Amino acid sequence: KQNFRGIFDMATGTGKTYTGLGAIARLCEILKDKIAVIIICPYQHLVEQWVEDIRLFNITPIIGYSNSPQKDWKKKLADAIRNQKIGVRDKEFFCFVCTNATFASNTVQTQIEKIKGDALIVIDEAHNFGATRLSALLPEKFKYRLALSATLERHNDEEGTERLKAFFGQKCIEYSLDRAIVEHKLTPYKYYPVVVSLNEVELEKYAQLSYEMSRNLIKGRNGKLKLSKYGEILALKRARIVAAASEKIEKLREKITPYKDENYLLVYCGATSMLNENSDFSDTFDDDIRQIEVVTDLLGNELNMRVSQFTSREKVDERSILKKEFEKGDTLQALIAIKCLDEGVNIPKIKTAFILASTTNPKEYIQRRGRVLRLAKGKEYAEIYDFVTLPRPLDEVSSLTEGQMKRDITLVKNELNRVEEFARIAMNSMDASSIIWKIKEVYGIYEENIEFSTEF
Repeated sequence: KQNFRGIFDMATGTGKTYTGLGAIARLCEILKDKIAVIIICPYQHLVEQWVEDIRLFNITPIIGYSNSPQKDWKKKLADAIRNQKIGVRDKEFFCFVCTNATFASNTVQTQIEKIKGDALIVIDEAHNFGATRLSALLPEKFKYRLALSATLERHNDEEGTERLKAFFGQKCIEYSLDRAIVEHKLTPYKYYPVVVSLNEVELEKYAQLSYEMSRNLIKGRNGKLKLSKYGEILALKRARIVAAASEKIEKLREKITPYKDENYLLVYCGATSMLNENSDFSDTFDDDIRQIEVVTDLLGNELNMRVSQFTSREKVDERSILKKEFEKGDTLQALIAIKCLDEGVNIPKIKTAFILASTTNPKEYIQRRGRVLRLAKGKEYAEIYDFVTLPRPLDEVSSLTEGQMKRDITLVKNELNRVEEFARIAMNSMDASSIIWKIKEVYGIYEENIEFSTEF
């Protein structure tokens, strides 16, 4: 209805890949298979997941990335484009699937320039292409365009979001998490906010960085104040303090111990390090211990659980083995992950998640929740333990000065934004809401809807 241009806005785990491939099949039928299809996704392991599904639609794709099993993929792509251009019979269709990085390479960009016939571009996790560098590579020559994303709106980047909408057009499909749970396409879940607070050292660093951020503001195009480039670096450091709060380890020990003999567990760590007392946080965290190593030691050595890390350091084939072992449940109880589980990785058996990676970015926390809610045999509901970081224990708040209260409020509101979204459709929403009400009461927050705050 929109001339094959648009956005599929579908909750994580509801079948964006199959729906996108169904749309491709429909377009091929209309064009009698005379079309070039370019499918792009962020990571190598996602390319391989796409390849499995593409083959179910009777398509043999050209697979393009640095470690592709098709060593001659560059030649295959060049031949396919040439065959389509000169109209070789039965070769006027081809499908090329690649990573974002491969698509951005000079080799692929040069080849795409040579496409003369009808062409479709399909971008998985399309929010990434709102970034200035990648959006510049979206060629107008693609008559047909499809964006797939559970989180198209880019966090704190209205311009990037608008660039995506201008290129792809309107939403054709909107399929929400709420509807997916009601219609039994995703698993219902119980939600447990686990409140932790910064220790003295962490709170001091947090306050120091907040002050420095307030001195690194510039006026944006819309006339509003925003962080300078250096201010953004400071904001990242501040976010890492929150993600790495040391009390999370104590609380994780307490919450995961009852599950130490169970399977299908996921522990989501921050891409950060634990502060040591002498760290000035101006370095690159070299002197501090990575949170994922502390968690691995706790689960693997102290609790004698069968665990493995699942990070970008493991190769595609290693991750494939880990997924299979985890699914069987015989030799692997828990995966300890960082960011690489954020987008697209399909491990339906995950039943209980412990999310230490505090984030105020809706793209990240929506993706992480979606990882846990995929349907699996014997999985009646999922459980999510979300470690919510506050600046200090709630019983200390009444003695704060006005300045201290103002600094606290930023972190409190940003954490509550995520907690309210998770609690909203949880099976035990009233339990989670009681914690939300208590935090709001202590800090005097009474508005109905809390917006993400960038104050300092």
